[in-house]
Amino acid sequence: MTNNQIMKKHLELNVIGPLLSQGFTGKYPHFRRVKEDCIELISFQTNKHGGSFTVEVSAVFPDKENKNYVSGNNLSVNELTVWDTNERYRLKGMYDGWFFYRDLYSKYILGFGKDYIDMSENTADPTVPKGYKLVQRFNEDTAERICKEVNKQLIKAFKWLHKFEKCSL
Repeated sequence: MTNNQIMKKHLELNVIGPLLSQGFTGKYPHFRRVKEDCIELISFQTNKHGGSFTVEVSAVFPDKENKNYVSGNNLSVNELTVWDTNERYRLKGMYDGWFFYRDLYSKYILGFGKDYIDMSENTADPTVPKGYKLVQRFNEDTAERICKEVNKQLIKAFKWLHKFEKCSL
């Protein structure tokens, strides 16, 4: 199994499954929950180079003048995504704002903070630049830990979402 397949399997079991049981519908990477006065949205965004993802939440309010909805988009409920909104909450990730599912190396660079390099599973002999240290070895346990962290951060995201909904109603 590739790292991507391992991570997706764990996400489906530990994050997406519980979201679906809480009334969300959709399929990876976009989910929505239709409530009486709003539509809550969750989207997973995968890094274009692979190996990491982030998660964003937002909401739209169909029965109100919707300042959070990107105008000009005439989408059905099943087509709405977080990316159709102006205001969103992005999970903090674990490293540099992202959840990495590769071997990850880090180095502190004076004045810039931490710099991260993730190594593809296809790299037979990872050549790590001088001064970088391994901070995460990816395996099934790491995928479990990432899912736990996503769920933990989703609790904060839902708190933000409920405040956002109250302010917008």
